[in-house]
Amino acid sequence: MAQSVSLRSFDPTTADKALKAEQQAKYVRDLWILLASVVAFLAFIRATRYLFSLLFPPRLPTSEVASPEKTTSETVEPGHNGKASWRRIPAAFASAFRVAAFRLNVPIGPGSVASVAELLFIFGYIAAIFVLLLVNTEGLNDWFFEDRAAHLASCQLPLIVALAGKNNIISFFTGVSHEKLNILHRAAARTCLILLWIHAISRASSGLPEKFDFTHGWMRCGATGLSAFTLATILSLRPIRNAFFEFFLVSHIALIGIFLVAGYIHTRDPGFGHYIWPALVVWAFDRVLRATRLLWNNRVGISKDAASSLATVELLSSDTVRLTLRRRFNWKPGQHAYIILPTVSDLPSEAHPFTIASIPNPLDGSQGAQEKDVVFLIRGRTGFTGRLRDHANDNGICTVPAYVDGPYGCPPDLTKYTTCILIAGGSGVSYTLPLLLNLVQKSRAGKSAAQRVIFVWSVRDAEHVKWISKLLTEALAAAQSTSLVVDPRLYITGASAPSLQLSETDSDKGSISVDSPATEKDSKLGLPAYSALRVTHGRPSIRKMLHEEIAASSGPVSVDVAGPSGLSQSVAQALASGYASPLSALKGAPTVTLHTETFGMTR
Repeated sequence: MAQSVSLRSFDPTTADKALKAEQQAKYVRDLWILLASVVAFLAFIRATRYLFSLLFPPRLPTSEVASPEKTTSETVEPGHNGKASWRRIPAAFASAFRVAAFRLNVPIGPGSVASVAELLFIFGYIAAIFVLLLVNTEGLNDWFFEDRAAHLASCQLPLIVALAGKNNIISFFTGVSHEKLNILHRAAARTCLILLWIHAISRASSGLPEKFDFTHGWMRCGATGLSAFTLATILSLRPIRNAFFEFFLVSHIALIGIFLVAGYIHTRDPGFGHYIWPALVVWAFDRVLRATRLLWNNRVGISKDAASSLATVELLSSDTVRLTLRRRFNWKPGQHAYIILPTVSDLPSEAHPFTIASIPNPLDGSQGAQEKDVVFLIRGRTGFTGRLRDHANDNGICTVPAYVDGPYGCPPDLTKYTTCILIAGGSGVSYTLPLLLNLVQKSRAGKSAAQRVIFVWSVRDAEHVKWISKLLTEALAAAQSTSLVVDPRLYITGASAPSLQLSETDSDKGSISVDSPATEKDSKLGLPAYSALRVTHGRPSIRKMLHEEIAASSGPVSVDVAGPSGLSQSVAQALASGYASPLSALKGAPTVTLHTETFGMTR
């Protein structure tokens, strides 16, 4: 039988082999020192910010009972005098950093953008990987880096799996939620794939000696694992992922499982299985923790009450479903959870993330019942959400078996800001509405520094106001006994002018009034005059509104946006200039912080 002939002219000595092994261990260690340093730095920033919040708590507004006139913006004093001061240089520098790092978006594909900060992390990571791969390789001799590529790729697998997990130590230390880490997960995984192909191609091009041919099971496992990883990466590309998300989700888990098991067998014989098995441990830890939380949240095996594993399904409009679960757990406003509906999904184990559109405690500040209403507003499109919409349309108000896994996410604490501007498009209101409810609740309890909340919601159809009319009416009424000013603004972007006829017979039992420049004013249907909701036909002027509200604020401003990527980009662009610019901060304008809600899987 013919033996494989090496195509490499370089003939390594025993000293070269020892140096190669030493380098592989050294650069793996250097990589993890670098990664640990980045995580430690982010954790330090989080700890420092928390310490400052304890040492310098926000000044609470003086207690007062507000009058109907308090809803006008003239009651808020301007926050700057227009004169530059050297004392404000740190604030101007912080503003410049926010603009450059988080508000400038760069297109990275069809319908996809990334912030400068995200791109710096990604390209910095890739640069560090290739420096460690190619440094000290005797003129880029592939003999030195062919195996080093495999070592650098394999040692990162626990990190890559952790970045994809819902429960991971990185989020715990840094405060960066798992869905925002997902873009780094994809970048790290694709870099890892490139390294593995460098390893495979370099090995194959130099000729495979008998010890490394495919008659050995561990070599066949290596090829199987690489093939599975490659296919998983192809299926994770955005067009495929968005078009066939449910297929992507199932195939991704199966293919990565094959890759990890086959990879462990491939690396175990040469003595490097310790690179792979920690990734399996990280994955198993996340799954066990999620399963435990799932059983606890839904009282599986604990409660005999059938309602603890059911959800109420109600069709609010032609394409929107309200899903309500009674569960005994707490969450923070703005967090999300994964919903499992076995009788609606194609697969009984399918879990889909949705933002929780309610808060755990009543607006009056009491603790309320142990079992709380966990509400989700779900737009019916295709796949799972389309089947849920059809189910609600066919059966009316009904109950279905349901399980909730969560909560997840690291939403911002808005109680330290003087002015909060909440902007939502479509179903993004399920993120901003709980933030509004929480601010009203905290203000009633005297635990919020917020003085003014601007609640902006842009929807295509006036019928969609039914989604939140009851909760919004209650929030506006509850805010009247506090010093908090709530300014709700609704914009109807559809072709027809808004015409709302809500009454006590509607499902939300809420009432609103309509103010549209395009049509005559509708009557104020039972809602107190001070909480009349203005509804305008057309799109909001984001830039004008932001500049006006920031100029009128006497303290720090938070801007929270949820909805289509175009809306988020327009808000970020508006905040890159005007009253949120570094020059404005130098002149005394209030600091502005932007929070954008988006799931990493769909961004």
